[in-house]
Amino acid sequence: MVRKLSAMWTMFPVVLGMAACVTTGASLSSSAERLERSAVALERNADESHVREDARDLADESRDFRRTVTDQRSDRRDVRAAFDDLSRSYHALRDEVERSRDRETDRDFDAVTSVYLDIEREVEHSDRYAREERRSQ
Repeated sequence: MVRKLSAMWTMFPVVLGMAACVTTGASLSSSAERLERSAVALERNADESHVREDARDLADESRDFRRTVTDQRSDRRDVRAAFDDLSRSYHALRDEVERSRDRETDRDFDAVTSVYLDIEREVEHSDRYAREERRSQ
């Protein structure tokens, strides 16, 4: 009986880690889809051509990020690399939105920023969890 309990407790972190990955993947996928929709809306509503181009790029990167997150062959490094690409696109768009100085564009960009920050937190949390997991092994 003690051996069975010991084995169960030994496996608990592994099972918990797997569940966290699945939950994070689904959540990241959903967030990436929301980011893509927000970027497409910004692209559609923007007056400035540079903002439209960068919004389209962000929508494309969001779609690529979502595909990476949902691809079962992807590991944490793949997700991190896809997030880095997503992040570069987001920051390029942010710079163009700031240059545009258009209130309506700023309002549309707020929705983009909100979702991007959700994704950033989830990726950082996942990275932190992986580091803690490696230390405990």
